[in-house]
Amino acid sequence: MTFPPAFVVVLTGGTARRLGGVDKTDADVDGRPVLRRLLDAVGALPVVVVGPPRDVGRDVLWTREDPPLGGPYAAAAAGVAAGLAAHPEAQVVVLLAGDQPFAGAAVPALRRALADDVDAALATGPDGREQPLLAAYRMAAVRERLTGAVHDRPVRELVDGLRTVRVPLDPRTTLDVDDPDDLTVARRLARGLSPSPGPAR
Repeated sequence: MTFPPAFVVVLTGGTARRLGGVDKTDADVDGRPVLRRLLDAVGALPVVVVGPPRDVGRDVLWTREDPPLGGPYAAAAAGVAAGLAAHPEAQVVVLLAGDQPFAGAAVPALRRALADDVDAALATGPDGREQPLLAAYRMAAVRERLTGAVHDRPVRELVDGLRTVRVPLDPRTTLDVDDPDDLTVARRLARGLSPSPGPAR
């Protein structure tokens, strides 16, 4: 299957209050930080990371929303602008939240789901909830939405009115590390264990 040209935007740089203010994308998951584990699974696509630069083990383009901490909608806008400046031929952007250590593996499925009559392919987890930050978008459908007043806008507004398709994914792929319990689950999954210990025997 031939995919239209694309790049990936990974959003980092939040406040991580539930992890004590520590950058959750730097949290260790069985020997690799959350962000690096995500990026290792993205493959050869060009990647833009929105957030403070650091060593992630591969070439990426770094950018920030201006001013910082403007929310995920503003971060997505900054990432797409930087990606288009470097790759003007791109027809698709895949948005990934940087706190999802296993989300990189979803990129091929999201791109495959983006049929001709669809503007966005949105991942869903076990709860059936659509995830705008684990999704592939046609650039023609969202480019203008990501300009102008983008700070502090709900990220859900990026999807409103678009022709969408849901892409069911397993709980491992959609796991986001928001708090210490999530981090424990991620570490167990990375070791090939079940998400939680079984009952005591």
